[in-house]
Amino acid sequence: MKVLLVEDDSIIWQNICEYLEENSFMVTLKDNWEDWLKEAIKNKYDIFIFDVMLPKKDWFQMAKEIREAEVKTPIIFLTAKEDLESKERWFNVWWDDYLTKPFKLKELILRMRSILKRINQTEVLDKITAWDITLDLSLKEVKRWDKIINLTPKEFMILEYLMKNKEKAIPKKEILEYIWWINNDIWSDVIRAHMLTLRKKLNEGFDDDPIKTVRWIGFKFVN
Repeated sequence: MKVLLVEDDSIIWQNICEYLEENSFMVTLKDNWEDWLKEAIKNKYDIFIFDVMLPKKDWFQMAKEIREAEVKTPIIFLTAKEDLESKERWFNVWWDDYLTKPFKLKELILRMRSILKRINQTEVLDKITAWDITLDLSLKEVKRWDKIINLTPKEFMILEYLMKNKEKAIPKKEILEYIWWINNDIWSDVIRAHMLTLRKKLNEGFDDDPIKTVRWIGFKFVN
């Protein structure tokens, strides 16, 4: 697996490179913003890892340029910011996942493999459509008919997972593991709260709810 890493902190990039290479990833390092876009477009990579705090460049614009160049490689952002507003902005402009510094290298590997597994299973779908709902996975946009539904990152990920597994009853634990990397019934209230707001946003102005509650199990997106 080929990885393009853009990071200017020598301690961080050395640790990441060594760990990824120990786990059979081939890493190309760029420590400045001047030439990474050309490298990203020129050569085929399986995944991009970008430090969004590099100076002198708007990473949102750069991510947009990648997608406009029809490069569909998944992107993981590394960030020191913890506020939800920043993360939500990143999620809505062409990123696939993020890690907040400091992070454990094992978690980075797990997230990379999870993203690559999803891509292989779905053959890099650009859009998922069911009922009158369309998920644009590149733009991170949800539409019901012509109405744009504004979802939080977690709500988007839940809906994406349910739609990719439509007609299948998804246990709450499975959603927790997929979205939050947690397997603990104590967090079931978190699922319920997110599902409540997701369904409210999705169904506002519409009569039908494509997400059904499966008693004692979890939730299902019906076709």
